[in-house]
Amino acid sequence: MKQAQLAPRQRKAKQQSGTGDSHINRNLYLLGGIVLLISIPAHIPLLLVCSCIFLCVLLITDIWATYCLHEVRYQRHLSETRVLFGEDITLSISIENAKLLPLPVLQVNDSIPRALPLKGQAFRKTLISNIVTLESLFSLRWYERVTRTYTIQCINRGVYTFGPAKLHSGDLFGFISRELQDEAVQHMVVYPLVVPISSFHLPSQRPFGDYRTRRRFMEDPSRVIGVRDYAYGDSLRRVDWKATARTQELQSKIYESTTTYSLSIFLNSSVKLDNYYSIHPALQELAICAAASISNWGLDEGYTVGLYANTPMSLQDEEQTMDEAAGEHDLQQTIARQLKRRTVSIPPARSEEQRKRLMEALARIQPHMGTPLEETMQRERAHLSNGATVIVITNVISERLMEIMLRMQRSGHAVSLLLVGDNPPPTRIAGFPVYYLGGEETWDNLQVTYGNVQPEKDEIQTEIAGLNL
Repeated sequence: MKQAQLAPRQRKAKQQSGTGDSHINRNLYLLGGIVLLISIPAHIPLLLVCSCIFLCVLLITDIWATYCLHEVRYQRHLSETRVLFGEDITLSISIENAKLLPLPVLQVNDSIPRALPLKGQAFRKTLISNIVTLESLFSLRWYERVTRTYTIQCINRGVYTFGPAKLHSGDLFGFISRELQDEAVQHMVVYPLVVPISSFHLPSQRPFGDYRTRRRFMEDPSRVIGVRDYAYGDSLRRVDWKATARTQELQSKIYESTTTYSLSIFLNSSVKLDNYYSIHPALQELAICAAASISNWGLDEGYTVGLYANTPMSLQDEEQTMDEAAGEHDLQQTIARQLKRRTVSIPPARSEEQRKRLMEALARIQPHMGTPLEETMQRERAHLSNGATVIVITNVISERLMEIMLRMQRSGHAVSLLLVGDNPPPTRIAGFPVYYLGGEETWDNLQVTYGNVQPEKDEIQTEIAGLNL
């Protein structure tokens, strides 16, 4: 993976006071001054000393509260921004007090994604379900810099945002508190889990049909597989002179027929609803894992691989702010461009760059009640190359889906259906080969086996308690 350090965005400072004001009440200064003036002519030494101490405390508190968060620099750094499923990366946070005034107590609350846990670190949960707060306490001397590192477990696919952060500090006595909001954020993409296709009970050799084709799309002159009698119209370059001399008759070379094997994957990644559990994210992740694994296998086997899905991609790290002053026509064009960029429609290609595009798109697929897969297949059917192998990965089967698959088969495409779910389907439906990939238990086993995901003790205890009930 290529290491990248993101430059922090422009920070927006926001200061708040715990007493409702950003400074000490001016009436307290007035009160201390009056007591000081009274103690001098009254010749009361104790009152004089107390008033002086009172005024010094007010002054120190005011100065400390005013400048406590000045020249305080907070930085967050991710060792990687593109990560494979199951890898561990390093999160480094550093705080610097670049001034003469020390900070006895500085609290930093940084927002990090809940789905990516830190090893050995407890969190404070927020009202937002996918965000947790990483709390850190620092005590900084003058011109001191402190760095802390954490290990992130990348056990969930997706695009994640780190930040913003809030810095809390105050005066030496704790009378006034200040807050500084650091708006800098970093994004990280976790690629989907890629496993051997044998993990889905698919044969590792030719799982979707024979490689050879009976039709000769093209002949490769560099691959000679035999000779035949010369036929009228054969080029002289095709004549095998050694075989001709041996048989005393003109012989022509027979070249091996070659073709480009194309693999088009249609992924139904919309969430499935039911009356009991609402959604099944595990089935969606299993389908995405299957698409990633088959794509990776296809590229390794020399296929040109394309991907089509019926849900949009998350582009949090690539979003561009829209100009609010733009006219209505410009705004509509911008929205149309954004929608097109979010569509998962990657034409077949064969390269390492294509592998990266496929994994990036699969990592960005988000849970969404998208358009039916049948519409996506109908739209892309006319753009498929001749003889392309079509793989449909879905958790539901409909009559319209079967009808479109039948049309593709009649057009010369080899069509296979890969089904995810808790109920195994028949081995063949309407003449199509059906491969059952498994259900939620299969996804859990793949995570533990290939993703270094360990079941949490709390979840195990909860399941045991439920069984006892």
